[in-house]
Amino acid sequence: MYQIKRSAVALAVALSIGATAPAMANNTNGSIQGTSIQVNGSSISNVTITIENLDTGLTRSVQSDESGDFRFPLLPAGNYKVTAEKNGFRTTIQDSVKVGISGKTNLDMRLASDDVERIEVTGSTIAMVDVTSSSTGIVVDSVTLDRVPVPRNLTSVALLAPGTTQGDSAFGDLPSIGGASVGENGYYINGLNITNFRTGVGSSEPPFDMYETFEVKTGGYSAEFGRVTGGVINAKTKSGTNEFKAGANFYWEPDALREQRDSSRNNVNSLYRIDNTQDEVDEWDVNVWASGALIEDKLFFYALFNPRSAENNYTGEQTSTSEGVRQNGYFEKDDDAFWVAKLDWYVTENNILEITAFSDERSTEITTYDSVDGGDFTNGRVGYEDEGGLNYTAKWTSIINDDFSISAQYGINRQDRTVRSELDGNPVVYYRYDSTAAFVPTNTWANFTAEQGDDEREVMRLDADWYAGDHSVRFGVDYEKLTSNSNTINSGGAYYLYYVNDSDPANEEIYQVRHRDYNVGGQFDSENFAFYVQDQWQVTDNLVINAGLRNDTFENFNADGESFAKLDNQWALRLGAVWDVFGDGETKAWASYGRYYLPIAANTNIRLAGAETYTQEYYEFEGFADEALGIPNLTGAKTQPDDVFADGTAKSPDEIVDQNLDSMYSDEFIAGYQFQLNDEWSMSIQGTYRELSTTIEDMAIDAAVIEWAAANGYGDVSDIWDGFHQYVLTNPNSDMRIGTTELPGAEGELVYMDLSAEELGYPDSIRKYAAVDFMWQRAWDGVWMLNAAYTWSHNWGNNEGYVRSDNGQDDAGLTTLFDQPGLLDNAYGDLPNDRRHQVKLYGAYAVTEDLTLGANLQFWTGRPINAFGYHPTDTFAQAYDSESFFAGGEPAPRGSRGRTSSYYSIDVSASYNIDIGEDQTLVVRADIFNLLNNDRVTEVNEIYDDESSADPTNPDVNPNYGLPTAWQTPRYVRFSVNYSF
Repeated sequence: MYQIKRSAVALAVALSIGATAPAMANNTNGSIQGTSIQVNGSSISNVTITIENLDTGLTRSVQSDESGDFRFPLLPAGNYKVTAEKNGFRTTIQDSVKVGISGKTNLDMRLASDDVERIEVTGSTIAMVDVTSSSTGIVVDSVTLDRVPVPRNLTSVALLAPGTTQGDSAFGDLPSIGGASVGENGYYINGLNITNFRTGVGSSEPPFDMYETFEVKTGGYSAEFGRVTGGVINAKTKSGTNEFKAGANFYWEPDALREQRDSSRNNVNSLYRIDNTQDEVDEWDVNVWASGALIEDKLFFYALFNPRSAENNYTGEQTSTSEGVRQNGYFEKDDDAFWVAKLDWYVTENNILEITAFSDERSTEITTYDSVDGGDFTNGRVGYEDEGGLNYTAKWTSIINDDFSISAQYGINRQDRTVRSELDGNPVVYYRYDSTAAFVPTNTWANFTAEQGDDEREVMRLDADWYAGDHSVRFGVDYEKLTSNSNTINSGGAYYLYYVNDSDPANEEIYQVRHRDYNVGGQFDSENFAFYVQDQWQVTDNLVINAGLRNDTFENFNADGESFAKLDNQWALRLGAVWDVFGDGETKAWASYGRYYLPIAANTNIRLAGAETYTQEYYEFEGFADEALGIPNLTGAKTQPDDVFADGTAKSPDEIVDQNLDSMYSDEFIAGYQFQLNDEWSMSIQGTYRELSTTIEDMAIDAAVIEWAAANGYGDVSDIWDGFHQYVLTNPNSDMRIGTTELPGAEGELVYMDLSAEELGYPDSIRKYAAVDFMWQRAWDGVWMLNAAYTWSHNWGNNEGYVRSDNGQDDAGLTTLFDQPGLLDNAYGDLPNDRRHQVKLYGAYAVTEDLTLGANLQFWTGRPINAFGYHPTDTFAQAYDSESFFAGGEPAPRGSRGRTSSYYSIDVSASYNIDIGEDQTLVVRADIFNLLNNDRVTEVNEIYDDESSADPTNPDVNPNYGLPTAWQTPRYVRFSVNYSF
């Protein structure tokens, strides 16, 4: 009995939150492997091992080899019965063996001889610790989420894992994993990559109720996985079984039970800079689903329809004008239904076809209103944001024989990116008031930029598994074609900013107008190709070596279909060693090394390699051509030189990409120790070190070109290279070879310039991450479960990565950080995602058979605070306003102004099962998030120098520096009712 009890609990722990499993980019299957042994521990060969899926009837049989070893690869996740039979021995049966997503279930089948007189029957032993895996992360299933209070989104699931932190609010609070930016993660559903490839930020958003299992990988990925330098969220959807099931549920988050966030007021006039006093959020969604067998044991279906509604009211900044105190109000409504469908066809016991389709198509209606002196909101302007798309994937799995199997997959992932309004013919108009530097929009337009666009990812891959003695080899190829269509323009084709002298409110005067012209468009393709091989080598009974090699090729094309960046021969070594310390599968020590390459985001194709126009001109104000729409007469004298950031021509690749461009990659080292404390508890400790070794950035090279031209006989070219003329995609602190056709006397002729790293003046791009994680897990035993983790970590350097939280910029590889050398002065320090201490604790307790209580506590120390200002000496950097690491002309190193407060949140839940009849279930539940309504500040205003200062070399202090800009999510309640039969 001890063995059998131990097996059940061990398996539950191994597949519950906190378990680790090898990462497989397209693998939503699992496997069973083990050894047939006698009671005395000696192996038995030629034992017939049969597995049967208890839900679908899938049956397979193999013979154990001369060492007693057996394996069942590429099994659909689910519950299995395992039977061991051989003449002369008693049959051994292990019921309810659970196979999880992309994981191995290890078990020994113990057989007793017929002539051994025994009353006790010895079953199998399922290892709680996977002594073959050198990867890190957690696996969470839908049953666990039924017990623990977790918001219904992928980010909240990812944040359960040690080493993950909540990113900046500008990017939707997405997870930062292992010190990487929120734009460097990968998201998969049933093997289909659904990551946003335009900026790397986020993913498709299908119905949450369709998920069965989540795998959150934080490090140590095998070679079949690539194109990320952060982490991966790999999810599997629910599937049908032989038993027909159906149901419906309803989730509601009422505004009446949602607390308000704090607000912040302008320190000059006490008006609201951030006004949350009028926020209203009311959300609900319904899921109606059914699953079963269309043909018993052969063809299964799962389908879900998800009507939903989200309505949000919120208000903007208050501004004092001659009309009174103005404020915008916003109303957002999103009520499009989602759906998902899945078919599983067991053509034979060794050939399976899976087809998944889902839609997250939606159109969010956004209405902007005006209010004066607290009056009613009027003058509604309606705009729409179209997002999501129809997605599908098909996967074929074939077991050729006991030693060889293959799988092939094809899929399409789509994302609409259209922003539209009936007012898109009217220009963008703002008024800027000198006294507060506040920007006040007019009520004649809806969208700052209008866009007709969409993204499509086409995926193809082929994988094979080959077992040869002590080697388990997996190899394959995968290909992605990424297509972005984008036509973006300022509403009305222009953006007018009026500068208002309001020192005398009774006689406000417009004295200057800025005209900005921005548009970019075209179709832009990228292609990613990789091949890999991964070997799991059982060197001895106690030692496993995981060795892999991956080669990636990334190629990006401009609007003319011309390749402008190709990065190939990107060899990535993945190496891990796992030691079964005592040989009993209960304790392991492991270490791993991995290199991970990240492709150039499609946003770079659009902005850098597209025919982008981005200019601005400043005029003295001379009245309106159309006062109703705010269109000025652009006839006044120019007040300062024109800025031409992009002139509307598609540059030759030789002029925008360094001919010596190297790949962006990260190196990772992990070491850990995991052991089983007793039948219920396990513990692990692991240390991680990551370093972003090379990055790709766009950098202005004008200062270096001016010096190069003078030294090479071309004279003074500062009238062309004015500081913002030529931006080049390159590696910081590297020598560059770049072309130009604009040198005096050589116009139209492509001339290559060799510029040294010293001449360019940019430092190394640095990001480092070190962490130690302590984890404890107690599996659900029918009464209670508990998972706890403490993480010490340090995230430092001068470059956050693909996004920039400092200014909320998600232009992957094109943020302002490396635009000018001066912007990097004093930029080294603690990065925005640095949270020195984290505690995560979550669990559940069954008070009675019907009543279950759950809790989830998370604690983080605060975020580093910066002070941004004007560069005192670099005039090119000064043009970016308060974006340098200086405050009042003095150095202000990154993260040197303290930290925001530490904060924590306690979420609780209660669910109750109501007996309404045989084979029917009704569950009512309430979740309270942030029970104590903690309202700590999570982000603050980091602009130290006032950007309305007349002299950037002697700026005033921004009176609103340090004011809160973001807070914890306030307390809210989610009610749900779930009926199934």
